[in-house]
Amino acid sequence: LPPPPSPASHLSTYTAGEDAGRLATLAKEFGLSRVRPPRNQIRERIPEELSSLNLSSLKKWYESMKRLDEDFLEMRVQSVYIREHGDDSTFGSYLTEEDREGEEAEEGMLLSPGAKSRKKTEQESEEDEDEEDDGPSATDDPHATQLGGTLPSAVLGIIKGMVGPAILYLPHGFASAGYLVAVPLLLLSTVLFLWSSGCLLQAWRMENLRLRRERKNTKSLSLKIQRIRLSYPELAYRSFGTTGETLVQLGISLMQSGVCLTYLIFVPQNLHSSALDLFGTNISTSWCLAFMMAVQIPMSWIRDIRRLTVTNLLANVLILYGLLTCLGFALKQMGGMEEDVDVGEEGVDGVGYDYSDSAEGSVGAGPKIAGVDDDDDERPFLQEVLYRFRSLPPFNPTGWFLFMGTSVLLFEGSITLLIPLQEAVQRTSDRRKFPSLYKKVILAIVAFYSFFGITCWMAFGNTVRTVMTTSLPTGQLATSVQLAYSLAVVFTFPLQNFPSLEIVCRAVEKWLAKKGLDGGVHYGGNCAKSKIMSQQRNIISTLLVICLSVIAATCMNDLDKVVSLMGSLLGCPLAFVVPPLIHNRLGKSRIGKWRRVGNWIVAGLGVAAMAVSSVATVMKWD
Repeated sequence: LPPPPSPASHLSTYTAGEDAGRLATLAKEFGLSRVRPPRNQIRERIPEELSSLNLSSLKKWYESMKRLDEDFLEMRVQSVYIREHGDDSTFGSYLTEEDREGEEAEEGMLLSPGAKSRKKTEQESEEDEDEEDDGPSATDDPHATQLGGTLPSAVLGIIKGMVGPAILYLPHGFASAGYLVAVPLLLLSTVLFLWSSGCLLQAWRMENLRLRRERKNTKSLSLKIQRIRLSYPELAYRSFGTTGETLVQLGISLMQSGVCLTYLIFVPQNLHSSALDLFGTNISTSWCLAFMMAVQIPMSWIRDIRRLTVTNLLANVLILYGLLTCLGFALKQMGGMEEDVDVGEEGVDGVGYDYSDSAEGSVGAGPKIAGVDDDDDERPFLQEVLYRFRSLPPFNPTGWFLFMGTSVLLFEGSITLLIPLQEAVQRTSDRRKFPSLYKKVILAIVAFYSFFGITCWMAFGNTVRTVMTTSLPTGQLATSVQLAYSLAVVFTFPLQNFPSLEIVCRAVEKWLAKKGLDGGVHYGGNCAKSKIMSQQRNIISTLLVICLSVIAATCMNDLDKVVSLMGSLLGCPLAFVVPPLIHNRLGKSRIGKWRRVGNWIVAGLGVAAMAVSSVATVMKWD
């Protein structure tokens, strides 16, 4: 390997377009991933014609969104990254002169209160530093700030990581539990998650400060100019060693595979319903699953995750369209403007629906609930909403425990992306604001989740299906929503499968190397070796998709139980148990007694929720 560049070297960054061939080649040789944005243009811009303004603005917006999606995909990779311990390899780039100046300025701000009195002990100085946010960052120079390193882009990353097809499982979850159980459980899960996410952020901050001090005091030039990017598995390793790393990586891998499993159930059910509406053909979900598997196997062979940028951007647009349209259907349904709606005679689980011409009262009057009089066919919108809410059962004793896992599954994408999102924020002032901003965004998303779940539950009744899009009234618009969501999930599947696939491939590679069966082949070798490793990865990804498809075929009518078991058995440890334990281990004597007690309480509640919900879900399984 070539020696690392000197701290003051101009080669620590490169600008695309300056000398694309020479500098890009040098950048790849030195392992650089950062690109320095060009300086602001000094010459006056030539005025554009009015006819080209809209097209130019649209092109700039598309490029911005594409760049943000590329940053998000890189965060997916970083979320499961962990260094090969025992060497000095790093994930990321060499530190530039701007980075070091930013760290020195930030550390100066952290130490400024102690500059007036130099008699403080080292422990007191460390406590003062802990009161502020820290970590390596770029300066506030606008030329040094890359696209995607701002707070607005971080907000978009939080939303993209949390909002997905799982929101469509909420109406059925609310119906299976009752609002007196579902709403408190969702609030409790949110509080526990925010506490755990705060623990993980503080653990990252303390470990980042320790690494920065080590880099500052080391005599090794290669370590001085390198930045070590942390991740959830990396923090687990630094807390509990190889055991902690293995458990967290295994949990993330199984969780992401479980999400892909729900996708393999979600899409066939939507395609089955769409075929009935469009062609009147009853295509078996097994054939739809086979089609889904045939599409996903070659897509899982993609090794460069950046190639999924355009499809991921399109999936975001389709998900937004589906969410808004589903919400519009629900509000229109409660407004009593639908005269003839037919959602089918029975649900996925064989549960009958009350929305039919033979049912007493009109469709606009809401779901038929035993013991509720329905004499008024037309009511004002607010009265209709109140009537439907009063008609909802407050508690369902037969399925309330299923919502425990469902509420936890909502946070599956947020906890693994938390550290990469924090590190992506570049400005020192913005890094200080990120933890509080993160809490506000999560609370806003949970509030929207609650509104969406209860509204759709009131609109489509107690028998709303687990895949809510299959409960929509028949028609071209409803079919377009089902197809849009199916296409979005098809595009999202490779991205969701990528972390677990990477973990499995690394584990297999290490196992083969340990057994001496790899033939000396490693990533980064010559073309022949790289081709062999690519073929091995394709075989692993194909087997993984086939295994998930076989499980999906056996659980096609039990999606609600699959979601609950995933959230309880896998989501609870990752979101509620491990982060507080990491905080206690890395914090040691640096955190207060009551905070340590609080961490143990949150971890204990997570273990209890995992045990109760998992056992109850398994016992309920037919």
